[in-house]
Amino acid sequence: MSALVSLCSVPSYVQNKQFYSTNNLSKIATVVPQMSLSSSKTSNQHKSKCLLPVDAPLKAILFDIDGTLCDSDPIHYYAFREMLQEIGFNGGAPISEEFFIKNISGMHNDELCHVLFPDWDFERANKFMDDKEGMFRRIASEQLKPLDGLEEVCKWIEDHGLKRAAVTNAPRPNAELIISMLGLSDFFELLIIGSECERAKPFPDPYLKALQELGVSPKHVFVFEDSISGIKAGVAAGMPVVGLGLRNPEKLLSEAGATFVIKDFNDSKLWTALEELETEIHT
Repeated sequence: MSALVSLCSVPSYVQNKQFYSTNNLSKIATVVPQMSLSSSKTSNQHKSKCLLPVDAPLKAILFDIDGTLCDSDPIHYYAFREMLQEIGFNGGAPISEEFFIKNISGMHNDELCHVLFPDWDFERANKFMDDKEGMFRRIASEQLKPLDGLEEVCKWIEDHGLKRAAVTNAPRPNAELIISMLGLSDFFELLIIGSECERAKPFPDPYLKALQELGVSPKHVFVFEDSISGIKAGVAAGMPVVGLGLRNPEKLLSEAGATFVIKDFNDSKLWTALEELETEIHT
């Protein structure tokens, strides 16, 4: 769904199997791994023009959800790390943050069933993924917060009468929980789930479906995305994409096709681009 939040170093691995009980969920903030930020650097001195290549007037803005509306990747990482170690994945060694970013982040669960468990039947792998998502939702319900500047961007969008949709590879229960927790249920006109399309991201299908249902041309829309697969999907659908450099290196996001990369929704680079578009919105 455009920005980034800073986190600290990863604390020691939690072994206590009783941790997942409902009574202990309130303590999650002390044990969820605080994934290190990528070395994404946003200079205070940027080009005088960073205009998004959108045809006037701007009509809609599309958002990814995980890692875009909120910094949820540390929770996903924690849930995968715990559950994969419990079943002896990787010889029983906990997966690294690098493994998570390279092999898991941004993918939809059907694909992950084959990536993580090529020797399992799909039903068994899918059951693991469902259990993992249940853990994610239990933790997320205690901890998720909007990314810095999200409220201001949403207000700007509403004030200018733009259409908006959330487009995600997350399972629908996760997406609906996050949107509700962030108070955005009335903000989004549309929620598109990758697994409910013919093909999920990195294919353009979810974004093309959002454009079709909103009734807008890709020439009048741009996207906020934090993952490589999401950026590729937005670009393949014909839209410029603003990359969020919270978890993935700026270089990789740019190589995937991001028009530019921001550090969070307060980034001056973003607001310069919005101000440049503002005079054309109602033309």
